[in-house]
Amino acid sequence: MIRAASLSLALLAASPAVAAEAKASDPAQLVDAFIAAQRSFDQAALARLTAPEYVEISPLGDFDPREKMLGFYAADKKQPVPEITVSEREVVMLGDTAIVTARLAIGPRAVRAGYVAHKDKAGWRLVSAQFTPVRTPPAQ
Repeated sequence: MIRAASLSLALLAASPAVAAEAKASDPAQLVDAFIAAQRSFDQAALARLTAPEYVEISPLGDFDPREKMLGFYAADKKQPVPEITVSEREVVMLGDTAIVTARLAIGPRAVRAGYVAHKDKAGWRLVSAQFTPVRTPPAQ
């Protein structure tokens, strides 16, 4: 399933309590809150943490506007969460915009995640996310 790959990427081990926060104080915290909201299928938090113009590019190259992303996280679609870790996180600040990149490991697989955040009167919100699979070298 196309969205299953996106779900696996995004369901990182973050504190569920963070997802309940309406605002994030910095872009790294925003990404952690977004991941926690995805993990708990918290549509309300996802709506607060994303801008109306939010778009996501899945690991398969699918274009998912905000409404499609939010629809994926309906409570009746909740699935088991795989073990996932975040590493190699970098935050680049460009005034009221930030780019957050990280490596997300899902068992033996991994992706590079790129998030774009923007700060406005509502606080920091995501405007974009993109997930690119990391190729695993063949066994030698």
